[in-house]
Amino acid sequence: MSNIPDSERSAARMKSYTGPSVLVFILYWLFWLPGLIVNYMYYKEAKRMEQLAGESLPGVGCLSVMLWLNVIGIALGIVAGIAILLVALSSQ
Repeated sequence: MSNIPDSERSAARMKSYTGPSVLVFILYWLFWLPGLIVNYMYYKEAKRMEQLAGESLPGVGCLSVMLWLNVIGIALGIVAGIAILLVALSSQ
């Protein structure tokens, strides 16, 4: 068994990331880059707390989905930009 005190484990189990998930969603709509940064920070903290708690916590899945969707969106945007650039250059 690990040497994590029961009081810390109990506090971690009571943590919820539903509120931060809503905040991150609003930030994505208002300011995309700060939303991405805050999403990453909350996600890292949430994963650490899940590990400490030893179980999944509310809202962590939502943070994960929003982070992955935006990272994939960035990748697709870069690929689309390169494809458009290549098509434009090849048509000249």
